[in-house]
Amino acid sequence: MFEFNAPPGFSAPPPVAAPAAAAAPAPEGDPLLDFFGAPTSQPQPAPVPAPARAPAPVAAPAPAATPKTCRECGKQLVDPFDQALGACEECRHRGQKPTPSPVPETRSVEVINLPPLDDTAASGAASLPPESGSGAQSAPALAAEPPNAVRPGNQRSGAAVSASGGGGRGALVAVAVVLLLVGGGGAAYFFVPQVKTLVGQQADGEGVSSNPSNQPAAATLPPALEAVLPRWRLMFVDANSGDSKQLLEQGQSLLAKDHRLAYSRAVESFQRALLLDPKSDTAIGGYVQALALGLGSRMDDPTFQEARSLIEVAEGRSRRGADLLVAHANLLLTRSGESENVQQAQRLAEEVLANPKAGTAAQKAEAHLVLGRVFLTSSQELANQHLESALAIASDLQRVHYYRALADETAGDYSRAIERLRKRLEQDPDHWETRSTLARIFMEVGEVDQARQLYESRLTSSPGDFQALLAIAVMRYQMENGLSGGLGALRGLLRNRDKYDEREVADLLLHLSAAERSANNLEAAAKAARESLQLVKRNPAAHLQLFLVSVARKDATAAAEHLASLKGHLDSPVVEKMLEGRLRLLERKPAEAMALFLEASQLDPRHVDALLLAGVAAAQDGRRDESFRVLAQAIQSDPLRLAPRPVVTFFYMRPGELLDGLEGSIVAIARGGDDILANLYEGVLRFHQGEAAAAEKQLKKVNDIDANNASASAYRAFIAMGRKDMKSAKGHAARAVVGGRQVAIAHLAQGLVLAESKEMELAKRSLREAVMLAPKLYSAQVKLAELEAPFSRDSVRERLVKLLGLDPSFLPAKRVLYSLDKRG
Repeated sequence: MFEFNAPPGFSAPPPVAAPAAAAAPAPEGDPLLDFFGAPTSQPQPAPVPAPARAPAPVAAPAPAATPKTCRECGKQLVDPFDQALGACEECRHRGQKPTPSPVPETRSVEVINLPPLDDTAASGAASLPPESGSGAQSAPALAAEPPNAVRPGNQRSGAAVSASGGGGRGALVAVAVVLLLVGGGGAAYFFVPQVKTLVGQQADGEGVSSNPSNQPAAATLPPALEAVLPRWRLMFVDANSGDSKQLLEQGQSLLAKDHRLAYSRAVESFQRALLLDPKSDTAIGGYVQALALGLGSRMDDPTFQEARSLIEVAEGRSRRGADLLVAHANLLLTRSGESENVQQAQRLAEEVLANPKAGTAAQKAEAHLVLGRVFLTSSQELANQHLESALAIASDLQRVHYYRALADETAGDYSRAIERLRKRLEQDPDHWETRSTLARIFMEVGEVDQARQLYESRLTSSPGDFQALLAIAVMRYQMENGLSGGLGALRGLLRNRDKYDEREVADLLLHLSAAERSANNLEAAAKAARESLQLVKRNPAAHLQLFLVSVARKDATAAAEHLASLKGHLDSPVVEKMLEGRLRLLERKPAEAMALFLEASQLDPRHVDALLLAGVAAAQDGRRDESFRVLAQAIQSDPLRLAPRPVVTFFYMRPGELLDGLEGSIVAIARGGDDILANLYEGVLRFHQGEAAAAEKQLKKVNDIDANNASASAYRAFIAMGRKDMKSAKGHAARAVVGGRQVAIAHLAQGLVLAESKEMELAKRSLREAVMLAPKLYSAQVKLAELEAPFSRDSVRERLVKLLGLDPSFLPAKRVLYSLDKRG
């Protein structure tokens, strides 16, 4: 229900006497009265007796006084139409909406007498005396809208009166329609069925032209559209100009180019088309498709949620057209980390393919491409099948090659994946996902220099490219152990922040925060993360950095606040539980922390750090036996891998960072200085903290008491290899095997030392023993595969592909597979 209220401080001016005007004789029966009757929102007026016919003309009622100056700019108003609305045409076209003041509850429409538009309107609507003996009654006064309450779109150009069609009655009805649209009687359109029907007939050709902007009244639009269209209008100065159909064709043409910059331009074309025709579901589908393909995983959460609301509206209005289902599926796959999104995308694509008569060939190809993407991580066979089907239907669909490269990567064929991505990059050098994916694969297979060259070549063709500059800086501090160089590069980029948009600056500040924190510059790290949050609200990656800063400062209150903003938004629920457990340790709730760490370890056994943290929590809770039981599991896990981690990420934490500050917790429950288990587990904790010297000191205490302690000797062998002391490493490894024939990590240590010493057969024998004792000791499996590759290439490939199917994040296996491809 619409309410047209007067603005604050406005009151109707007192009536001003007007000179009497000669009234034209009215036809028999008043058409306005016949049509309208009494206004539904007012009491029915009592019948008025028909006046006797007199030779003298009857004076028309004096019109109500109207504002003579524009309420917005104060300019003198000359045009009666402008006077009626209380604003000049220029101010009305600015689209400014005054804030309405509250009205009494007893009535919903402020009634102000609207002056006649001209002499004809005055004689036809204000005073229509009947002919003698006609018996007709005077028409009741129409409720008037306040001059300042102008509905958008109801400007003078929005309702033109036609002189043709319907004769005298049609002309009078057309005048009534004008009064309805610009005067207070507009409310009758919504409340009187006959008015609504007649207005529709007139708009179809019986006297009133339709709105040229094709914009329906705001009340007819779904909330999702009402929320977005006003903001979009501010983005385009000429939002009301152009042709919706032409803009749709332009957007579709840009989408077909399958090019990142074309996607960006297509987004604007579809936005403008939707502004001109908010009922266009084709415009919504094109907008969502261009947005999903152009931004991909870089799309922020507010944009994703807004696009999702729009596409759901369009699906509901258009009976789930194939173009909308495909666009919706592509949007969901920008958040493929959530299994529910992937499953829904699969259902949408299958729905398109299930109806052979629905959708074009291009839309069927898109549906196959969606399914190919869905099965990339679960079934290489199905993924390839759908990708090939997409190409068979639409051979020019270039994006298929990108996803075929990802399928090759899943199959362990990194050389072919790299080749496909390079070809795709030649076709579209601006497609950032292709470039960054190719760089990621290079880093994962150990070709860091080639990854850097990819970004440097981008800077050669496009100097100053922000993403390439940022990528190089991130590689330095996250991948190449070049913290000082990466930090300097990030600070240098920040000095030019005026050249970048807000999202780019937010990403830069996020990485700067991570680098500053890694350098132990906690205040600078917190400042950068807070600035990033000001630019991109609720960014979980920024909250992660602030959480880690709070933990380093031992500020449990601040850490809890940031954890609340993190939960449910990280890539890994396992890491979320570990962060919560770390907070519980900070809050001195070790029992709760231990439960969280054990749950994380059960969810993902690759997280050796979760076991170490659970052991520390039990120690802090004074539960010595439980602590040592958990730590015994951790010490037999892969010593060369603390946890799975990506090569580069927005959610950056240093390896073993959650273990920082917990040293001393285990030896605190020791039963004297010669407690072997307490010293052993404390030494392993220090080893995984990256503190080799401190770890060696604790482990030496163990060997001083028990020279053949297998675990202590094995870890000392790893430490010696780290400092290139192969003589010491060989001695420690030999003592480890003597002291623990059934200890897998002892055989791993000896196998690695022998391989480094070029004693290949002995090394393979030791590694096979390690794998037999612990099949999930992947470091032993991969090193053995590397040594056997020259003699049984196919068998090694098969084993490594199987291993990566179980653990796609194990980078040493990828490097050996890539080396096999290069040799072949």
